[in-house]
This record gives sequence, structure tokens and C-alpha cells, in this order.
Amino acid sequence: MRRTTIKDVAKAAGVSITTVSHALSGGSDVKQETRERIEKLAAQMNYMPSFSGRNLKNARTGVIGLYSRYIRGFYGVLADAMCDACQQAGFELDVILAESGDMVMSSILSKRVDGAIILHSGFGDRHTEVLRETELPAVFLDREFSAGRISSVLFDSYKTGCQAADYLCGLGHREFMFIKGQDTYDGVERRRGFYQRLRERGIDLPSERELEGAFDRTTAQRSMERFIASGAPMPTGIFAANDDSAIGCILALTAAGYRVPEDVSILGCDNIELGQWYTPSLTTMKTGISTMGRLAAQETIALINGEHPGRITKTESTIVERGSCAGAPLSEAAAPVG
Repeated sequence: MRRTTIKDVAKAAGVSITTVSHALSGGSDVKQETRERIEKLAAQMNYMPSFSGRNLKNARTGVIGLYSRYIRGFYGVLADAMCDACQQAGFELDVILAESGDMVMSSILSKRVDGAIILHSGFGDRHTEVLRETELPAVFLDREFSAGRISSVLFDSYKTGCQAADYLCGLGHREFMFIKGQDTYDGVERRRGFYQRLRERGIDLPSERELEGAFDRTTAQRSMERFIASGAPMPTGIFAANDDSAIGCILALTAAGYRVPEDVSILGCDNIELGQWYTPSLTTMKTGISTMGRLAAQETIALINGEHPGRITKTESTIVERGSCAGAPLSEAAAPVG
């Protein structure tokens, strides 16, 4: 397939080649509306500026971009850790909130950053291939990919799911529920590990005992309320794909008269700060969010400096035992008090 040229972008945008060049290089003489239109077209057309002939070292911006859809919950902790690591190495961290993968590519193609850290479900295979060809140093936080100057820094979420199953089984539980997250790398892998380890132990988890949580407290609470209202037997051990959804489950269960952990044990994931102050305090899988943020920033800087080719790095989880888990009750299914 013929490579898209700057002339092609200019023709599609109805502007001159010079205007496209200035827009994608950050020139101040281009109107913001025109710049955004050109950046979007360039991303859609997979146009990659040619950096041959430039002194890339002198052309550095000193900026690393974190690309995501939003910054809330653990994303804020992640960004804080990245910012500290960047500042220690003489870089700034620019947080770019983009609705689509095309918008992420628009920023990357404009060469406004020296490296990119990407945590964005809208960034698909097409974007990844274009990113690889740009040779811009980049680190993914939500997929396993390494090639050229691209790395991944990830939680070993599959192993986290296995550890969660082992922990609850070790407490004597045999009747389980899983509160699923979103269809992201971490959500999918935590589920896969949990189910696989249960199967290895000869335990089946019925489909009606997998509830929607979406990594969200309110979603998990409402899903649990509907399950309680159905009158189905309550399992004694619950693994929630993150701490927010675990807290939502506790809210629904206690409102319905169940005691946590006497009737139902709940295990969360991520070790958010609120978990230790909640009642009961939340037993959880500590994934090391700050560590991940620091490693991601350091890996991006190493790629910028050409210290090594792209690679995959995974961090492991540990159990933080608090008050929301206990040994399984004598009866096979939990029952509300009163």
C-alpha cells in the first residue's frame, strides 16, 4: 500500500503543504481549529512525518505524554508516580485525555512528546502498527506488546486471579462469586486466572454467579442488589476485580442483612487507600500502582535514551489481609441475619 505523504494530507484538508507542516510541528502561526482538523486527518490517514535529516537529540521536547480517557481513582495515583519519576530524570509529564485512538495518534504524530505512555482501550491494532512505524518510544500499560522502541509494563493480572482463588480456597470457601471488571487487559486477565485456578481445584463457577462490576462501586452494588432480590443462594466467597466494586458489594450485602465476613468474605484488588479505612477494612490484592507508574516512566525514558529495545515487564501482587475475609461458615451458602 502506498505510503501517505504530506501532500495527501494537505489535499484532504484543503490547505497548503506548509500549513500541514506547521500544524504537525507545533507552529504557532496555525489556528487551533485548523491544527486540530489537520491532526485528525493525519491520524486517520496514517500519515507519519519524516524525521530524517533532523537532529532528534536537539529536537527533544523534554516531555513524556500519558494518554488515557480519564484520570480518576487509581489513575491519579499512577500519574503522580509517573510525574515524580519524570521530574527526577529531567522530564515533564503531560497528561492528555483523549476520547479516541485517533486523537491519541494525532498528538503522537505531531511530535509534541519524546515518548508516550498509553493506557487507552480505544487505541487499537491499527494505531499500534502506525505507532511502531513512527519509532516513537512508547510504553503500553494495558496490553502485552513489544517491538522496536515499544515496551509494556503490566500487572501480572492472570497470576493475581490465581492468587485470589488460592487465598479464598485456603480459607475453606467452595461456593464463589466473581464481580467482573471491564474488558480491559487487567479485567480479562484477573477473570481468566481466577476461573482457571478454580477449575484446577475442581470447582465450577456458575454463570449466574458472575456479576457486572465495571470497576465501579455503584454498578457492583446494583448488580449485587439484583442478585439478592432473585433469591438465589449466596456464595460464601466473593472476588471483586477491583476494590471499588468490592466496596459496592459490601454496601449491598450489609443493607440486606448479611454480615461481612461472618456470612460472606469479600476480596478486592488494587489496595486503594479507602480500603483500609472502610468497615470492615478490605482484604485485597496489592498490585503496586505507584510502582507500576514509576516503572512505566523509567522504561519510557530508557527507550528515549536508546538503552535497550522494547520488552515486557510484569509486576506481581501480594495479599493484604484485613477484615473482610474469614474462614468459610459451616453452611454451604450464606444467609442474611434476621
